[in-house]
Amino acid sequence: MRSFKNKSGTINLAVLFLCMVFTVQSCHQTTPVKPSAEVLKHYRQFTGFTDPGEYSYLYKNLPESTEEVCNLIKKQLIHPFEARQMKDILPEGCLMEDEVLPVVSQMLEKLIERDSGGLTMDRKPENRLVVGCYHHSLLLVSILRSQGIPVRMRAGFARYFEEQANVRFGHVICEVWDTDKEQWIMVDPDRNFVNVSSNQFKSSSHAWINFRNSQLPDVDYTSSIGEGAQAFLYILLLDQAFVLSDERNYWHSPAFLFTDDFSVDNLTADQLQVIDQIAELMQKPEYHLDKLRRLYDSHSFLHAYKRSLDTYYDELLRD
Repeated sequence: MRSFKNKSGTINLAVLFLCMVFTVQSCHQTTPVKPSAEVLKHYRQFTGFTDPGEYSYLYKNLPESTEEVCNLIKKQLIHPFEARQMKDILPEGCLMEDEVLPVVSQMLEKLIERDSGGLTMDRKPENRLVVGCYHHSLLLVSILRSQGIPVRMRAGFARYFEEQANVRFGHVICEVWDTDKEQWIMVDPDRNFVNVSSNQFKSSSHAWINFRNSQLPDVDYTSSIGEGAQAFLYILLLDQAFVLSDERNYWHSPAFLFTDDFSVDNLTADQLQVIDQIAELMQKPEYHLDKLRRLYDSHSFLHAYKRSLDTYYDELLRD
């Protein structure tokens, strides 16, 4: 094998070549690839959940800054936890309206019914909608898509209160495509946070993969459906639906998650293999939309079961 010498001694050219190849491969693996034009177009299109319908006129002349749009949304919507602090000024019984407003067009209709002034910054609290993080994100997606901006909902685990309460809670936010930076930017319209870091919000796939590899940090994971493995699965499958532009209501979830004796151990080896595949693909979902769709379509245990919100909570609270 040919070699050459420098001040450090003899260097084998074959070794040098392998190092160069490894360096090129490493750069290739870590350099983000821009989603295709077709994928970005996919995330600009309204769905049945996000289409404003006859109320699209309300989006005229809205701010084009994502930060300003989030500020506007917080003047239209109140999270149920916030509503508890405002119950003296809110209409009686109006402490959670998620189920009666399952799509954006109905949200807009109700907003106009309460205040015909439109999406205004001076909307009184009693004229706002009391809805959770899912609806905040649904409205942001609808507004930004009306402006031609690629955007999608994401489900994952927020770390906002980890230091105080040692918990990561299931949460819904948005990813907005930044044309200048050519990357997805995480935005939380419920908390009114723009540029949420990956350290503040952990992906659904990250949680499931760490769970399967016994590499979870010593914190509690929770969601509206339950804790631990049940929360990991619920959030992962909700996240899968979102990236496929099926922004289904969060209470429409696969039936197997609601069984009395739910346990990961009750899943078959084939089912676990499918879920593991989904988690791997969800690390870069925009490159695997067709595969994610095929996995969902071909495995009925993943299919969302449509239930009422009352039924959803009844199933969670039953003995």
